[in-house]
Amino acid sequence: MTDLANEKADAGPDQSEMHVNNHAPVTNQQNIENFYSGNRSPKEHLRAARRSLSERQWSQACQHYADYLKHEPASPNKKKAEVRAEYAFAKLQGRRPRAHPDRAQNEIHALLARACELDPESMAATALMAIFNEDLDHAFLRDGGSSDDAQRAGADLDLKWARRIVTAISVRESPTWQALDERVTPGGTVPIRVPELSEEEQTEREHRMRTLFTPAPAAPVREPSLNPVYGLLPLAGGGAIIYVAIALLATYEDSLRSAFSPAPYIGALGVATISLGAFLTFRALFANWHHHRLFRRAMADYAERRRDYEASLPTEQQITRWLKHDVDVIVQRALTRLGIVMEELHNTGRITDPLVIVGPADPPKTKLVRHFKVGEGYIASRYTVFVVCMADQKLGAYRTTLDSITGKREPEEQTSEYRYRDIVSVNVRTVRLDLPSDARRTEDAEPTYAFVDAQEKDTVAERFTLIVPGDRFTVTTKVSTDDEKTSRIDFSRADRALAAIRRRIAASTGPV
Repeated sequence: MTDLANEKADAGPDQSEMHVNNHAPVTNQQNIENFYSGNRSPKEHLRAARRSLSERQWSQACQHYADYLKHEPASPNKKKAEVRAEYAFAKLQGRRPRAHPDRAQNEIHALLARACELDPESMAATALMAIFNEDLDHAFLRDGGSSDDAQRAGADLDLKWARRIVTAISVRESPTWQALDERVTPGGTVPIRVPELSEEEQTEREHRMRTLFTPAPAAPVREPSLNPVYGLLPLAGGGAIIYVAIALLATYEDSLRSAFSPAPYIGALGVATISLGAFLTFRALFANWHHHRLFRRAMADYAERRRDYEASLPTEQQITRWLKHDVDVIVQRALTRLGIVMEELHNTGRITDPLVIVGPADPPKTKLVRHFKVGEGYIASRYTVFVVCMADQKLGAYRTTLDSITGKREPEEQTSEYRYRDIVSVNVRTVRLDLPSDARRTEDAEPTYAFVDAQEKDTVAERFTLIVPGDRFTVTTKVSTDDEKTSRIDFSRADRALAAIRRRIAASTGPV
């Protein structure tokens, strides 16, 4: 082949000789048959287009398909639809539909629409059209749904075409693409969406979490015991008085016959005093016995209620799993609301997960509780969830509040997008909470949290703040008290988010 090329070079160029355009470089005579030649027949253009398509040389394939359609010979509608579906697939150039500008999207849509019109039974055209629409619906937050034709195409499309689509483009949010991916790779490569908790587990979760934020049963208080000494004193006094009366009787034999003799009166006083002492002593002993019996019964009831209370508490593993599940659901919600897909989240050239910051929501609605049965650290009744999605040119921010008892997201949510160079400041600072939990916030002081089963404590809050022109995101990442206990969320990464955002700001603004 080299000798032939040398002979042609010596003889000079020929009008029918192949001319290589600038769609791709020619290196060492490789794949020379794929390069564009303006003098080929439509059949040769189609053959070269399909060869380029199989080798994912998108630009060359598009040029060949365009030239074929300029001189398209008469052919059945089925073949015409197939060619247009292939051309549309080549125009995607291995990227999802939303990644193309509007003009390219319109051209792709027109080709697929024409293919479906020519052959409504074309599974390739129907599947590509469904993926195209589903991707744009997701990007623009439209609820397009999936048609019966799209579902049928996902199930009946030729396996070769299915493999070609899922290996060339990734549209993980498209149900049709997911169906094709499931056929090509049993089990699929798309991460399974976070499943909802079963009704039984949701009921158990609410019961256990409500128990956690309910004050623990209080131990019964023993009533003060009555002192029998107060009865023994009258007994002793009455005995002494009777002794005096007996002494008088022994001294004065006729004292009983005398109306003015004090002995009978002294004896009666002694008997009355002894009776009073006996009554007080018996009353004290009986009351103490009765109170002790009631206290033992109350302690037994308290022990049973305490066992039931602790048996109804969630475990540390359950709390972590439930909150992690709730945050995963919110992250999916954030991606949908921001119109961002995982492929857009690049950090120094690597695809990364969204950065999630979770911390106790602001008082006074939020309560904190700590129990040795559920591990160290405080658990909050409400959490602020802040999701940061870092794309190449912009930062997407989403914030909402999570009810940790029910696992439901509260209606209030906020979404914003910023360019990195527009970010004014990002920082983590510590704030002391000095006011009572039911007080109003002032410029100089803020209310503290309400603690279940505890008095108000000296509290310090660590807060992550993102400031942009006209807006501010603030999330409490950690709460610490004077007993050296802190709130805990194991999967919140405020420091990681701070470092990543600062790095991207520095990269976007350049060296100072």
